[in-house]
Amino acid sequence: MVMEFFINRTLGGKSMLTREDYIKNLKTRLDELHTGIIKIECKAKTVRKNVKAKLLARIKYLKEERDSALSKLQVLYNTSKDTWHDLKQGTENDIDSLKEALFKTIAQFKKIKVI
Repeated sequence: MVMEFFINRTLGGKSMLTREDYIKNLKTRLDELHTGIIKIECKAKTVRKNVKAKLLARIKYLKEERDSALSKLQVLYNTSKDTWHDLKQGTENDIDSLKEALFKTIAQFKKIKVI
Protein backbone atom coordinates (compact mmCIF):
# COMPACT_ATOMS: atom_id res chain seq x y z
CA MET A 1 0.00 0.00 0.00
CA VAL A 2 2.14 2.93 1.19
CA MET A 3 5.40 1.20 0.31
CA GLU A 4 4.30 0.49 -3.25
CA PHE A 5 3.52 4.19 -3.63
CA PHE A 6 7.13 5.10 -2.91
CA ILE A 7 8.91 2.40 -4.86
CA ASN A 8 10.70 3.70 -7.94
CA ARG A 9 10.61 7.33 -6.74
CA THR A 10 14.00 8.71 -7.62
CA LEU A 11 15.30 12.15 -8.16
CA GLY A 12 17.52 11.47 -11.08
CA GLY A 13 20.03 13.77 -9.39
CA LYS A 14 22.76 12.75 -11.82
CA SER A 15 21.10 14.66 -14.63
CA MET A 16 21.71 18.34 -15.24
CA LEU A 17 18.69 19.86 -13.54
CA THR A 18 18.41 23.55 -12.92
CA ARG A 19 18.62 24.65 -9.30
CA GLU A 20 14.90 25.43 -9.24
CA ASP A 21 13.95 22.06 -10.78
CA TYR A 22 16.25 20.23 -8.42
CA ILE A 23 14.75 21.92 -5.36
CA LYS A 24 11.24 21.32 -6.71
CA ASN A 25 12.00 17.61 -7.13
CA LEU A 26 13.40 17.35 -3.62
CA LYS A 27 10.32 19.14 -2.25
CA THR A 28 8.04 16.75 -4.14
CA ARG A 29 9.90 13.74 -2.69
CA LEU A 30 9.71 15.21 0.79
CA ASP A 31 5.98 15.89 0.41
CA GLU A 32 5.38 12.29 -0.69
CA LEU A 33 7.29 10.97 2.30
CA HIS A 34 5.31 13.29 4.56
CA THR A 35 2.12 11.79 3.12
CA GLY A 36 3.44 8.34 4.03
CA ILE A 37 4.07 9.48 7.60
CA ILE A 38 0.53 10.86 7.83
CA LYS A 39 -0.90 7.55 6.58
CA ILE A 40 1.05 5.63 9.21
CA GLU A 41 -0.06 8.12 11.85
CA CYS A 42 -3.70 7.57 10.90
CA LYS A 43 -3.20 3.82 11.07
CA ALA A 44 -1.64 4.16 14.54
CA LYS A 45 -4.97 5.36 15.86
CA THR A 46 -6.50 1.95 15.21
CA VAL A 47 -3.79 -0.44 16.40
CA ARG A 48 -3.57 -2.45 19.61
CA LYS A 49 -2.23 -0.61 22.64
CA ASN A 50 0.84 -2.82 22.96
CA VAL A 51 1.91 -1.92 19.40
CA LYS A 52 0.73 1.67 19.45
CA ALA A 53 3.57 2.97 21.64
CA LYS A 54 6.22 1.49 19.36
CA LEU A 55 4.51 2.83 16.28
CA LEU A 56 4.11 6.30 17.80
CA ALA A 57 7.82 6.32 18.70
CA ARG A 58 8.70 5.51 15.09
CA ILE A 59 6.36 8.23 13.86
CA LYS A 60 8.07 10.72 16.16
CA TYR A 61 11.45 9.69 14.75
CA LEU A 62 10.16 9.96 11.17
CA LYS A 63 8.84 13.45 11.85
CA GLU A 64 12.19 14.51 13.30
CA GLU A 65 13.93 13.19 10.18
CA ARG A 66 11.40 14.99 8.00
CA ASP A 67 11.94 18.25 9.87
CA SER A 68 15.72 17.92 9.48
CA ALA A 69 15.38 17.33 5.74
CA LEU A 70 12.95 20.21 5.42
CA SER A 71 15.36 22.49 7.25
CA LYS A 72 18.19 21.55 4.90
CA LEU A 73 15.91 22.04 1.92
CA GLN A 74 15.10 25.53 3.17
CA VAL A 75 18.81 26.34 3.51
CA LEU A 76 19.37 24.99 -0.01
CA TYR A 77 16.54 27.16 -1.30
CA ASN A 78 17.93 30.27 0.38
CA THR A 79 21.53 29.76 -0.68
CA SER A 80 23.04 31.55 -3.64
CA LYS A 81 23.00 30.02 -7.08
CA ASP A 82 26.78 29.81 -6.93
CA THR A 83 26.98 27.71 -3.75
CA TRP A 84 23.89 25.49 -3.85
CA HIS A 85 25.88 22.59 -5.35
CA ASP A 86 27.87 22.40 -2.11
CA LEU A 87 24.72 21.77 -0.06
CA LYS A 88 22.59 19.59 -2.30
CA GLN A 89 24.17 16.23 -1.39
CA GLY A 90 23.47 16.68 2.32
CA THR A 91 19.86 17.56 1.61
CA GLU A 92 19.42 14.60 -0.70
CA ASN A 93 21.05 12.30 1.88
CA ASP A 94 18.57 13.44 4.53
CA ILE A 95 15.62 12.75 2.24
CA ASP A 96 17.03 9.34 1.33
CA SER A 97 17.52 8.59 5.03
CA LEU A 98 13.91 9.52 5.73
CA LYS A 99 12.73 7.32 2.86
CA GLU A 100 14.73 4.38 4.20
CA ALA A 101 13.39 4.90 7.73
CA LEU A 102 9.83 5.07 6.40
CA PHE A 103 10.29 1.85 4.41
CA LYS A 104 11.73 0.09 7.44
CA THR A 105 8.82 1.24 9.58
CA ILE A 106 6.31 0.04 7.02
CA ALA A 107 8.08 -3.33 6.65
CA GLN A 108 8.38 -3.80 10.41
CA PHE A 109 4.73 -3.17 11.08
CA LYS A 110 3.54 -5.09 8.03
CA LYS A 111 5.22 -8.16 9.51
CA ILE A 112 2.93 -7.96 12.50
CA LYS A 113 -0.01 -7.04 10.28
CA VAL A 114 -0.46 -3.53 11.63
CA ILE A 115 0.05 -1.66 8.38
